[in-house]
Amino acid sequence: MAAKSMAVRADAPDVLARLRGFADSPDAYREQPLQNGHRVFVRRGGATLALNVYPSKDRGCKVVFDRPDEPLADEVAALLGATPSAPRTAKAAAGAVEPALPDVAAWVGSDESGKGDYFGPLVVGAVALTAGNWRVALELGVRDSKSLTDARASALARELRAAFPCEVVTIMPPRYNELRASMGSVNRVLAWAHARAIEEVLARAPEAEAVVADQFGDESLIRDALKTRGRTVRLVQMHRAERDPAVAAASILARAEFLRRLDALGRQAGVRLPKGASSAVDAAARALVASRGEDALRAVAKLHFRTTGKARG
Repeated sequence: MAAKSMAVRADAPDVLARLRGFADSPDAYREQPLQNGHRVFVRRGGATLALNVYPSKDRGCKVVFDRPDEPLADEVAALLGATPSAPRTAKAAAGAVEPALPDVAAWVGSDESGKGDYFGPLVVGAVALTAGNWRVALELGVRDSKSLTDARASALARELRAAFPCEVVTIMPPRYNELRASMGSVNRVLAWAHARAIEEVLARAPEAEAVVADQFGDESLIRDALKTRGRTVRLVQMHRAERDPAVAAASILARAEFLRRLDALGRQAGVRLPKGASSAVDAAARALVASRGEDALRAVAKLHFRTTGKARG
């Protein structure tokens, strides 16, 4: 498997030319300028590879793959004669939490909670870390929030808020239903929330050079939703982005806030509101409609889920 970051002896213009020739066609190659390099998308044989190319201070350049585990990354590495910029340790290969962009000094990670939950809000968290303090987050216990208990996630969120620049954007069900209706898709609502959280953190951490977010749709969704400050930094969306410590921290903030709001909504409705989307969720929705009517769902649920139809039926 190709390494995440690889050194290439050829200069950046030569590397970009080789990548253009590697693509299936001129239309299968896309290039975007970054603050200090180029963002490249190459399609070949039905697969698309995303990577960044950065000129080195000396001759040559650095290539950073979004997903070095993709077969196409191996082909590109061979094409460019690239070599790993640093040895890959067994810990890194096992998927340990570590910076997804080792070449930046400060960055923001964002992640969401509640997208797949019928009840409760959609919540997006964003956290800024630096090359000098990201290990502090790990020492606090930061890892993918799905591996933490609810109680631990809530406790850790309080520590993160006190330690790092961060922001949480919460879209309660009534507003969520309005935004989804006006924007036309969940991913557009999600991109809007990510952009708002990212912008707030960038204002508090102006030294941040990049943003890492989980891949949930076309990369342009978040990019287009960002304002002026956000559009000046490098944006990388990747699968399993919670392996990055800033994204993992953001996922914990988002989950803790989702749990807090879900509990409050349940107390207000007088019905326990389960997480996720399941038979238990269906039963809770039917009980709520039976006791308070269909309008009660608008205050606590994401109405586009099929659970709404089951509750009415």
